[in-house]
Amino acid sequence: MSSTHLKVIPISDLRVGMFVTKLDMSWLDSPFLSHSRAIKDTSDIRALRDAGVKTLTIDLSRGVDVAPPSEDTSAMAVPATAAPITPRPSRRPTSGQPPSLRPPVEPASLDRELRVAAHLRSKIKKAVENLSRALESGSPVDMGELAPLVDSTLDSLERNDQALMSLVHLSRKTQRLSDHVFGTFCLVLNLALLRKIPTAEREQLGLAALLHEAGWTQLPLNLIGKRSRYTEAERGLVHKHTLIGNQILAHSDLPELTRRIVAEHHELLDGSGYPAGLRGEQIHPLSQLLTVVDVYEERVHQLTDEPGVTPTNALRSLYRDAERGIFPADAVAALISLLGIYPPTTAVMLDTGERAVIKEHRADTPLQPRVVIYYSADGSVLEPPIEIDLRQVTTPPRMIESAIDLTAPGNEQWRRLWMSEEDLSA
Repeated sequence: MSSTHLKVIPISDLRVGMFVTKLDMSWLDSPFLSHSRAIKDTSDIRALRDAGVKTLTIDLSRGVDVAPPSEDTSAMAVPATAAPITPRPSRRPTSGQPPSLRPPVEPASLDRELRVAAHLRSKIKKAVENLSRALESGSPVDMGELAPLVDSTLDSLERNDQALMSLVHLSRKTQRLSDHVFGTFCLVLNLALLRKIPTAEREQLGLAALLHEAGWTQLPLNLIGKRSRYTEAERGLVHKHTLIGNQILAHSDLPELTRRIVAEHHELLDGSGYPAGLRGEQIHPLSQLLTVVDVYEERVHQLTDEPGVTPTNALRSLYRDAERGIFPADAVAALISLLGIYPPTTAVMLDTGERAVIKEHRADTPLQPRVVIYYSADGSVLEPPIEIDLRQVTTPPRMIESAIDLTAPGNEQWRRLWMSEEDLSA
């Protein structure tokens, strides 16, 4: 990077559209996981000011310069006396803000974003595998590798929140720890966007999602996705993985909130969780959010000794548990709203007798997703498969009748309904 592109400025000159490369404090005291970042929201500026940043370095080759004296920056900077700002769920530009000064995250079609998401999934899973090896040997967490993954994932989710969700559910046939962490990470960040979690907390939540299973690296591998019930001794080991994770992560400089979320991600509202048996408000709201997503992912992936279930049935079980006071009802409702009654890649039976797979869920029309039909009403294979948007009038008219559990006896014949990445991008 050429030094001619770098400029040191006071915090009072910071505005949306700049690209920051360095702060006058350590990253541990910073509200963000990485100092190198585009300023995309006025809440970013407020977070840096509230953290005590006085001066920072910007890169003019990657963002805008300080505004000329004649330029009105009222829509781009945050005065020290300004009223608190409510963070927005999206970092896209709002009306009235100059596009050239606010780098937008442009919406993308599912088919286009799937290519980006597939590459991102490979990077995330590789980082998780590298992280697991490092933690096994007692090495500290490499923040330089993990922090950029959070921002890249958020950008992808903002362009199209279905692409990564589809890839999350594609890998439900495996019990690999990296698949579980990938799914939990993507789902909880998507949920954080939906619930308008402030940027700094959102990033620390994402980091916690990448690290929340650190303790599993010290447990016997046969405990992951075990096909039979745990013995009492095995269950005791599994319940220690949060404590083990905290001990391992003690060697790394992590934000306090990230540590807390990792420590609490198996605590339950009714006090039946572990390791401390915390109740209700004793558990941080972001820990509760990660718990809901983690349990959903465990049930779909069969990470523990519980049999794997379909995404639809996992959501149903979470809903019932929320009614019993085990999980926060608002977080479970938000997850159902995010994924829909029939999440992406769910196999379904249509009322015509045809068998299909959910390709794209839409929150505004949850019962009318985009589907790919692989089998006709008489059970014959369709070549090529038929892609249909159920919002549109078709001949014959079609509605979803029920989800299909592909793991149930007798359903092995519908093997084409196990969607592959190639099927999604076809």
